[in-house]
Amino acid sequence: MDHSVKKRILLLITNNYAAINMIHSGLIKPLAEEFDVHILSNIIDSSGLEEINRHFGIRTFKVDASIPVESWFVKYLRKIEKVIFFYFFNIETQIIKDQQNTYYYNLSVWSILSFINLLGLNKDLLLFLRNKIILKTQKNDIAEYLLPYQFSGVISSSPLDIRENTIVNTLQRYGISSLAVIISWDNLSSKGVINANHDYVLVWNQFMAEEYRRFYEIFPTVKSKIAVTGIPRFDIYFQQNQCAVSGFREKYKIPAKHRIILFATSASVHFPNQADIVQHLAEYISENGNITLMVRCHAGDDFEKYKKFESETSVKIWHPGNIWIADLDILQNLAEMIRSCDVCLQVASTIRLEAAACGKPVISISYDGDASLPFSRSVRRLYAYSHQLPLNKLHIDQMVFSKNDMFSALDNILNCPNTSSGCSMEKVKKFTHYTSPDAVSSTMASIRKWLN
Repeated sequence: MDHSVKKRILLLITNNYAAINMIHSGLIKPLAEEFDVHILSNIIDSSGLEEINRHFGIRTFKVDASIPVESWFVKYLRKIEKVIFFYFFNIETQIIKDQQNTYYYNLSVWSILSFINLLGLNKDLLLFLRNKIILKTQKNDIAEYLLPYQFSGVISSSPLDIRENTIVNTLQRYGISSLAVIISWDNLSSKGVINANHDYVLVWNQFMAEEYRRFYEIFPTVKSKIAVTGIPRFDIYFQQNQCAVSGFREKYKIPAKHRIILFATSASVHFPNQADIVQHLAEYISENGNITLMVRCHAGDDFEKYKKFESETSVKIWHPGNIWIADLDILQNLAEMIRSCDVCLQVASTIRLEAAACGKPVISISYDGDASLPFSRSVRRLYAYSHQLPLNKLHIDQMVFSKNDMFSALDNILNCPNTSSGCSMEKVKKFTHYTSPDAVSSTMASIRKWLN
């Protein structure tokens, strides 16, 4: 298609996770081939964009403008809105998080919200606050800078981010259409409210589609068309012939006869005692020969806690480093690790779905290492969050509640691999929507429909 006749779109990228879903997944390539893509981002600089263009053999353009800063007034309104929103819908995630607050704080908030509810004003107040926030986030200076580009549409890759809402709301005043990509399964039930009226909303699966309808059908200004597209970054797990693992053992110096345990950690703010789990796993492999432990650290984990294991030849530690945007091969790297392992251990993350998509047995850590913590601070709470509940019901993993549980689960999987294989693809499909590499093409089809 000739460059001069391509429709011009604005792509907003304001966090690393969104970049992985929109860029690292490969979605950016067909997007740039079909449309004139301009990227407005606070994490991708000019050199980073050059690398992306070179890597995918495409041409995209950087918009040299600053991501808008949220005003104190809007921030204050959103805090009130979020509290009322979670109370109105009785969202499990927030109920669990509230357990970490003091008794008197929760009592005060609950009393105020109950009184508002008694007056029948909860819904009306929620509508008022959202409309007020949308009006307050329409900025003339943004319009003056972006309108000359004559965009046909704007894609918000993090639609729960008020900064992206500000750009969308400003452009919509001038008739520029918007599409929202819900990039993670927890966004709708943990991040607050989408304060923008998008024309199209793309979600992973039917669970998320139903969740969006439940939360946003109360807002009369929301007329979004919802499209279930699958998960673009999951396409790599279904590309059986394109995910080579032959060089994996050589790269990490893992003996050919060794079985591999992969432990994918969580952010340390969610699970500060993960080094205890690594210690337990180190004990296990010392008692059972021919096993290598690969620890894949979350970007938000504290890498320093694992340095004491570096001297152990059967323990390998991997960390993404402190970078603005992940390496463009990070999905390939993760896919290699999962496909090469014999069993994957994880902590309430999408890794349990990713490992299941690769047909690997999954063990979910649900104990606090050597600590004994109340539920409100325990890792157990993470599995009770709203977005986790539908996945829990699929039983694609084995939950362990102690070190002994974990050792028994590992024995069963490593010693009886034929009877402890991964879950069926039909279970996985309920969350991924596809069990073939079709999410990128499905997303592109929805973008075409959006832009007519």
